Amino acid sequence: MAPTVVIIGSGWAGYTVARSIDATKYDVTVISPEPNTPITPLLASAACGQFSPALAEEPIRRKQSNVRYRKASVNRIDLKSQTCYCESSCEGGSKAGFEIAYDYLVLAPGCVANTFNTPGAPEHAFFVKNVKDAAAIRARIFDQFEAASLPNVSAEECKGLLHFVIVGGGPTGVELAAELYDLLKDDLAYMYPEVAKYASVAIHDVAPGILSPFDEKLKEHAMASFKHREVAINTGSHIEKVARSSMHTKEDGEIACGMVVWATGNKQCPLVDSLELSKAEGLPRLLTDDCLRPLDMQGAAIDHVFAIGDAADVKDGSLPTTAEVATQKGEHVAKMLNTDQRLPFQYKQHAMIAYIGDQDGVIAGREDWTGASAWFAWRRKNLQWARGGRTKVMLVMTWCLNAVYGKEVARKR
Repeated sequence: MAPTVVIIGSGWAGYTVARSIDATKYDVTVISPEPNTPITPLLASAACGQFSPALAEEPIRRKQSNVRYRKASVNRIDLKSQTCYCESSCEGGSKAGFEIAYDYLVLAPGCVANTFNTPGAPEHAFFVKNVKDAAAIRARIFDQFEAASLPNVSAEECKGLLHFVIVGGGPTGVELAAELYDLLKDDLAYMYPEVAKYASVAIHDVAPGILSPFDEKLKEHAMASFKHREVAINTGSHIEKVARSSMHTKEDGEIACGMVVWATGNKQCPLVDSLELSKAEGLPRLLTDDCLRPLDMQGAAIDHVFAIGDAADVKDGSLPTTAEVATQKGEHVAKMLNTDQRLPFQYKQHAMIAYIGDQDGVIAGREDWTGASAWFAWRRKNLQWARGGRTKVMLVMTWCLNAVYGKEVARKR
């Protein structure tokens, strides 16, 4: 009988293990409330109408795959008996708990959004974690424009309805602001000519600058580009409260807005919090040895268990919570299981690319590479993130159709 591998989580790390493991050698089960893996680098583009949100995710279940999937949450893990205690995440059916035993366990539950106890943020802010979030952002944008277009709405009210705020000056927040700027300039200005002049985009971040992982000259280029396009950059901004149609900051008081997107901050999920294992300071990620095995409270590696993705970090490694790191760790775990070896993980840093709007971009480590060449590199990188051949073809076809007929949300004819 084949050994059982249980993978907790369907994000980049869990999905990569499930896709790369030899399912003829192991009995593989993925447990996650989400049946699809979001292609996170594509979510900003999907939210702003570049293509259907359905293209920004990959399914766990496939026709010719031996990998099982259980739509459930893992509430508790008994590491001694090697058992996961689960609860259904399905809307229908039984809610009775069930157990799944394992021979090997891959912990990849990811992180959840951290709103830092900001009042109103969980209820009123939008997030950029999955396709549902992207679709909700897209719907809110168009609903705000429709509301502003009604004949009884004043110019001052239009400014508030069409002011879009992104909290977070990292790559996700910056790319969302850039995509939203493009949507306003290239499409909504023609679809809503009476009110588009009132639309505005602003980035707020408590840090002193944006795009902290990038070189200083590239950050300056991004700041100058956004200023030229009248995208406001508010650094050193402390968000105190979020409401349905406003945001309150320590520096500027109440700011009327039509949407707040929270694109910053991670915290651990309850499952990771419940595990009595060694954790990092700050963001309490599970600490692992260089073979990606979690460490117990005495610092000893736990055999037959791997911890990867945003929920874990190699001791003394301090790797970022990015799709690149999660993917490489997932590939490494699959390789170790497929070859029955324990090999030290070595992260290979690839160039970080951020889109800043109007076919312009920046590439970390390349101070001279901005503009259209960086934008093209960003587009090519996005295509590489798509894992399925069907998705790659559909993305290229959609980009071509957009050039000829306009975006799906703003067709020329």
